[in-house]
Amino acid sequence: MAQAYPYWYQGRWTDRQEKCRSSMRLDKARIWLDFNELWGVDPEDGAPVYLFSQGDVVNDSTGADVELYEGMEVSVFDEDFDGENRPDPLLAEGVVLPCALERYPAVKWLLRLKKHGDEYVYCLSDLE
Repeated sequence: MAQAYPYWYQGRWTDRQEKCRSSMRLDKARIWLDFNELWGVDPEDGAPVYLFSQGDVVNDSTGADVELYEGMEVSVFDEDFDGENRPDPLLAEGVVLPCALERYPAVKWLLRLKKHGDEYVYCLSDLE
């Protein structure tokens, strides 16, 4: 997870974390999520929960600023390739949660994934 830094945003100082822009074709603007940063699962329904951001402002796949807040629904991606080494990004939808995990004091936001059909994570090719 990249470090956050002070950032002047809409007339106030906040923290910003640069996320990955994508040269891969996506279905819409999405925020990068490192699918290797799984924190755990929701004990109620088994939904995956990921470490998401150290900053309150991140950029989406097009470079636009996005200010995170509790309960915000976001679309995320991670770059991936299919078995023939063609770009086929991993996609998911989720809800932003504040992070109060003592083990990760620098992390401000978690992301709890929502099901898309029967799965939490799907590929762009699944939409075609």
